Amino acid sequence: MNMLPKLLLLFCLIAASAHAITMKEAPKGMYIVPSGWLSATNQAVTSAGTAISNANCDGVRWFLRWSDVEATPDTYTWQYLDDAVAWAAANNKKCGISINAGKDCPTWLYAAPYNAQFYTMQDTPGAIGRTIPVPGDPMFMTRCQKFITDFGARYDSNPAVSYIIITGIGNHDEWDIAPGTLDTAALGSTQAEVDAWKSSSKQIIDFYMSAFPRTTVMGYPVPPFNPSNAAEDPATSMREVSDYAANTYNCHFGYAVAPLQSSTTTSNYLPANELFLHWTTNPTHGETLNPASSADDFDATLHVALDLKIRGMEIYKVDFQNAALQYFIVGSGPYAGEAGGITPRRADMVAIQSPTPCPAPADLKITVNDSKTAVAAGAQDTYSINVINLGPGFVGGASITDAFPTIFTNVSYTATQLGGASGFSASGAANINDTVVMPSDSKITYKAKGKVNPSATATISNTASVTPPAGLNDPNPRNNTATDTDSITIKADLKVTVTDGKTAAVPGTKDTYTIVVTNVGPSNIAGAVIQDHFPSTFTGVTFTATQSGGATGFTSSGSGDVAQTVAMPSGSHITYKATGTISASATSSISNTATVSIPTEVIDPNTANNTATDTDTL
Repeated sequence: MNMLPKLLLLFCLIAASAHAITMKEAPKGMYIVPSGWLSATNQAVTSAGTAISNANCDGVRWFLRWSDVEATPDTYTWQYLDDAVAWAAANNKKCGISINAGKDCPTWLYAAPYNAQFYTMQDTPGAIGRTIPVPGDPMFMTRCQKFITDFGARYDSNPAVSYIIITGIGNHDEWDIAPGTLDTAALGSTQAEVDAWKSSSKQIIDFYMSAFPRTTVMGYPVPPFNPSNAAEDPATSMREVSDYAANTYNCHFGYAVAPLQSSTTTSNYLPANELFLHWTTNPTHGETLNPASSADDFDATLHVALDLKIRGMEIYKVDFQNAALQYFIVGSGPYAGEAGGITPRRADMVAIQSPTPCPAPADLKITVNDSKTAVAAGAQDTYSINVINLGPGFVGGASITDAFPTIFTNVSYTATQLGGASGFSASGAANINDTVVMPSDSKITYKAKGKVNPSATATISNTASVTPPAGLNDPNPRNNTATDTDSITIKADLKVTVTDGKTAAVPGTKDTYTIVVTNVGPSNIAGAVIQDHFPSTFTGVTFTATQSGGATGFTSSGSGDVAQTVAMPSGSHITYKATGTISASATSSISNTATVSIPTEVIDPNTANNTATDTDTL
């Protein structure tokens, strides 16, 4: 058995893994819930308080509002967050970041020239009177994507940032967009409205995953609408979006649950159950509902977190600063409320088994282009199909396909690579269907040549796709497919010649003209008009006509002038033989002119050969 291919593949895997950029570790341990939104009057030192210096504090979650960060379109105020991330790092802490959209979108989003559709909340607790974008509004989605992209460009590579909270799905960080009955009636009472929420939610998840390929991205799955009057069971809606995130992004997507308290269970709180269902495969995170009312309350709440397999827990800074709770945070020492003392809470949390490892994410991207917007029917064309692994991870087993349109014929292609890609066909004919290995930053370029069917009309579209192997997290699946569309023009070089094979003729004798009409191509045409109005001194004319190449519409024989409307495939010919008598009284010379004209929608690149004349001296 030839082992060389396997050895080469193994070498590629080892080399690529050595250079791949891996994801940062998902959050573990205890994080501070600081006070208020970061702002000029509530900066990091005040917001986190002395809790950040606690040796057993693992990090802090910073809260901001989109309306504060981008108060003016395209002008960002990152200062307070920059300072907060730096403050966490200076204290040897990690941090999470939550920039709320929903009811905290900037007001300019709803004003000219943006004019995003909005809705004013009527009965959703905590949001009454607040304005939110209508789910799926195109302008909101466009500006939301831009903001998230710029957000990720600034913080994804920062080692102190361990997780990001998805916002924009709900009216706050959780996914409940409009749980009040009046608000559900306005935004979720039809299936189309529910579908708009689900579709836009998936897109927002895509935005975050694309912007933060190295950082755990957390979601707070909560039913979006009120079950009493929603068009679809809100639990079903929530699970569809949750399953999309988990199945598409694997362990890059983390599950968080917010209002944890001592009474929370998987049976009485659906979001807790949703988290617990995914703890073996996804990062998990929790947040206490309120500051602890007592040591017993704190103990019971941490028990709930451990039972749910929550690896990272956000607790209020006052609890970090409460001397009576330090045994739980430190993870050692006696506690009268537990028989036999205390089980180490933070230590237990950190010790929870990590989720099933998933490959480093890899952004596979494909483009297809023939460098034009219009192509003539019958013309040769070449598509460049570029497949790139933008990284950071290695990819083994990606599928590249291009099923060329049926009107693109006689296809052949070549392929080359940069960066160590392998597994592709260096040349081939017809469709592309390769399974390839692509290290980070590698590229495969196909050059596919073919001919557009001469009878094609309207448009020609070619779609190429790259599909990651099962289990690979591609943070931007929207660039896995690309389409090039050209309008099809009808272009045909129609040519006519006329000759009687001589330069001099005798009055009173017979003569024969040979008129040849050719469609040089490249397109087939219908509606060409052939005319030969013979000179008055050429009398008693009769003609025959034959064709080659499939021309139709002409008369095989006739008399008098030629005036016919024909269809001519590319490369076809029509040959007329016209015989008559030169008038005995004719003098000087005799000239015969034949013409061929094109329909108005056809482009003829050489109109100079649409007319031909034969002149003989007499």
